[in-house]
Amino acid sequence: MVDALFANSRLASLYDPLDPDRSDLDAYAAMVEEFGASRVVDLGCGTGTLACLLGQRGVSVIGVDPAAASLAVARRKPHAEKVRWVHGDASATAGRAADLVTMTGNVAQVFVADDDWHTTLRAVRTAPKAGWCSRPGTRFDGHGRVGPARRRGSGCTFPRSARSRPGPT
Repeated sequence: MVDALFANSRLASLYDPLDPDRSDLDAYAAMVEEFGASRVVDLGCGTGTLACLLGQRGVSVIGVDPAAASLAVARRKPHAEKVRWVHGDASATAGRAADLVTMTGNVAQVFVADDDWHTTLRAVRTAPKAGWCSRPGTRFDGHGRVGPARRRGSGCTFPRSARSRPGPT
């Protein structure tokens, strides 16, 4: 589902100047680092700020968004060449290998109907080995349900194999 504001190229180009403080993305970058994720799908990447930030840090990133105008803005950003941009919705994540799928908090707000939210979560679940990061305080349980976060304060779930990785000795 495309938000009409971001489908318009003139309006999409205003998004970043009107929201210049993206310190909210620090938490997502920290989760990528904490989980040792080297392949990330940024679902609902919009103008690509998080995707470009992760690409700059050497993470293999796929930025997915249904708004072509937002993707056009993203493709012009520094480090955009380090991101694979996909025009589409959550179904575009199917079969794409990822250690982690992120969806920043403002993206989740576009899902007004439960069916749309559940469809999105089911599609994300098909990304091989995907963990899931959504809004702080929520989690995807693997069955299309959202509830309190399993990891206190992280808002993420991650496959058992990744959670149980041995730490440094």
